[in-house]
Amino acid sequence: MSEHPDEKLKKLVNSSGFPLQIAISHHIYATWQTVGWKVILNEHPWQHPESGDSGFIDLVVEDYHKTQVMVVECKRVRDTEWIFLIPKENPNPRAHVNTWFTYTKNGATKQFSWVNLTSDPSSYESEFCIVHGQDPKAKPMLERTAAELIDSTEALAFEELSIKKDESEFLRIYTNVIVTTADLKICKFNPEDISLSNGEISTTKFESVPWIRFRKSLTPRPAKLKGATTVTEVAKANERTVFVVNSENFLTFLKEWELGKIPISLYQ
Repeated sequence: MSEHPDEKLKKLVNSSGFPLQIAISHHIYATWQTVGWKVILNEHPWQHPESGDSGFIDLVVEDYHKTQVMVVECKRVRDTEWIFLIPKENPNPRAHVNTWFTYTKNGATKQFSWVNLTSDPSSYESEFCIVHGQDPKAKPMLERTAAELIDSTEALAFEELSIKKDESEFLRIYTNVIVTTADLKICKFNPEDISLSNGEISTTKFESVPWIRFRKSLTPRPAKLKGATTVTEVAKANERTVFVVNSENFLTFLKEWELGKIPISLYQ
């Protein structure tokens, strides 16, 4: 019996990532009163003023106070795990986050850069991710997606600054988030358990997590770091945090999100 034409069309629709993006937007809208975030941009075009790269932001969600936004990339995958390596047997959850901070007052830009803050919910942090079926010769998918997301966040910050710079005061904090249907797992191990002869780990512990901090140097553009004297300092300044969140846990992530105390120096 041949397949009904509508079933073929439905499979085609479901092969794209748009249904996930629409579903996330819908659930954020439906829980606005309890979760405290709303979608303000959908499929928003961006172009980075420095690199010239361009694209579309899936979603931008804004908090109740209109001072924080999350720039969201939706990644729908089928029946797969993203495995993040944690080279410590007993790692501690991390609270640090590298986020974009814009602050202007009376027409003067006081802060317009990436800064390090703290945030809840805490999570594990990793700079290594393994995705099943990934082409070993190609640039890793997560790094590629995260780098583009960071560019889009910077582009949005530039765009909003051009609109808001003449206001008496403007504060905006931008956080990078990838929301995915992948099962997120961490792999804990002791580096001493890696064989130097074959590069394999002898003992591992796996654990599913609702979200994780993916942090590493993700931009080829040199950091605007004053007083840097070593390449290590520059590399550290180029590190960015991208939260990777399982789609079923994204509303919980939004509800629990809270930045720590912001240093007074960022307002001066």
